[in-house]
Amino acid sequence: MRRTLVLATLAAVAGLTAVVASQQSPLKQDLEILVRGPARIDKVKDGLYVVRGPFVPCGTRGCRPGGADDGLIHEAGDVAVRVTPAGLILVDDKYPEFVPEVLARVRDVSTLPVKYLLNSHHHGDHASGNAPIREMGIDIIGHRNIRENFLRIKQPGEPNITFADQGAVYLGGVEVQMFWLGRGHTNGDTVIYFPDLKTVHTGDLVIDGMPVIDYAGGGSALEFVKTIDNLLKMDFDTMIQGHGKIMNKDEVSAYRVRFEEMNRRMRELVGRGVPKQAFGTLDGARAQLKLADLGWDNTVSTTAWYGSINRYYDEIASAR
Repeated sequence: MRRTLVLATLAAVAGLTAVVASQQSPLKQDLEILVRGPARIDKVKDGLYVVRGPFVPCGTRGCRPGGADDGLIHEAGDVAVRVTPAGLILVDDKYPEFVPEVLARVRDVSTLPVKYLLNSHHHGDHASGNAPIREMGIDIIGHRNIRENFLRIKQPGEPNITFADQGAVYLGGVEVQMFWLGRGHTNGDTVIYFPDLKTVHTGDLVIDGMPVIDYAGGGSALEFVKTIDNLLKMDFDTMIQGHGKIMNKDEVSAYRVRFEEMNRRMRELVGRGVPKQAFGTLDGARAQLKLADLGWDNTVSTTAWYGSINRYYDEIASAR
């Protein structure tokens, strides 16, 4: 009885915390409006930069034959650049054809050599540039699940150094830490932490758009929220996201509230017996989940999110 009471109390506190967070921040995400243009490098803090872009229509590789145009400007995964006296540490590298442009932007801030490349996860818009990076003799470090996902989909450039729950790189007196906090976007999502700068790079655990769950890659909508909870326990004030503007910790908390609200709505719909067929079109899914309320009805990731709608429905239904 006492244990039941404690668990009920904890659940109530967690619910109250979510309500308070949602009251402190708008439920609807304030999305950045991107403009078509070349890649650029922006300063985040002293010794830390982010390479963003190129900014192109249709998708992260631009308009392609047979591709859909959602009317938005997209960018491949954002690349962090940590400058140390002994060389550079990069996080992610975009597509192979973008690597020369990424390295050119890196040279805009430092001519020191790249010593390490860290992967946030395996997806091509973040890490398929690994192959040319490896050819340069640079060590690539990633969670063991990232390497396994590379091998599973036969994507060249798999990490040659792996870790389990956490790892670290020390270069020129600078420490960069890597943490696996749980499943989410994939089963290999890694948070890269710059402790001296209280800054994290989250890959696609948080993006300037709605969250995407790659079920084939081990992702989970329910575990995703728990992983963001673990992220919020870390001591940071600044976040480089997988795609988009720099965020602060309060904005990450608000993102978590939106995600949990979307999951809550899906649970409610499943509980009312709304069939999977009601989500048979993107417009149907938008209406059923009221994505416009969250600012997620037409983001750079909405179409990708919808690709997993059946498995999302099934995951929520099986957890009831």
